[in-house]
Amino acid sequence: MEDFIMPLPLIPIVSALAAGGSLVPHAAGGLIVTGAGGYIAGTFLSTAAISGILTTASATLGASALYLSGATASIVGTAGIFGTTIGASGVTGALMSAGLISSTPVWVPIAAAGAAIGCGYGGYRFLKLARKIKKTPEGVEAQFSETEARIVEKVIKRLVKKDVSGNEAK
Repeated sequence: MEDFIMPLPLIPIVSALAAGGSLVPHAAGGLIVTGAGGYIAGTFLSTAAISGILTTASATLGASALYLSGATASIVGTAGIFGTTIGASGVTGALMSAGLISSTPVWVPIAAAGAAIGCGYGGYRFLKLARKIKKTPEGVEAQFSETEARIVEKVIKRLVKKDVSGNEAK
């Protein structure tokens, strides 16, 4: 038990979010969870705490995203040489070999491009938030926007879904 260190007291924040609250900018800087009755006591997140959350998320979720993007490309696969079944791989190759599709449908690369653009924009917003926090002087609370509060809320919810070993929590 002495090896277990909890650097961020997220339990009241996670509980308040699970009960239907949402993370919003606080007037004094930082973020706080609000519910139907206003701010929820014990749920204030300082700029330093948010920095720790983003650092954890970039390591944990970033590695997961990298793994999943590689796995997705392997599973979907590609058509073979010049769109033939020769060298085709993954699900696409199997469907082409079975004669169910003649080539990769046009919607597949369009959907992949849309997903890449969405992920790219999300990564840009995340990076912009991380830079803002890094530029904030020590001991000063940064003023956050509603969009930045939603980003941090989503990050917290995703981190909560992971257990210590990196597996999905039940």
